[in-house]
Amino acid sequence: MAVFTVIGLWTDTDQRFATHIRAKNAVEAEATCSKHNEGVTICGVIKGRHECVDLESTVTDLSSQDH
Repeated sequence: MAVFTVIGLWTDTDQRFATHIRAKNAVEAEATCSKHNEGVTICGVIKGRHECVDLESTVTDLSSQDH
């Protein structure tokens, strides 16, 4: 078993998401994360333990501004 970092976002709030999962491979890590975190859109799986430093969304809605 290896450690994988699964990253994504909560689809209802756009809040960023990251967790560490022990699994046989990246596919199993993604499946386990999906099973235990309903509502998360997974963006990627990285082998190893990686600490995410930007879990707060910094996205600004620019749709109402002139471009």
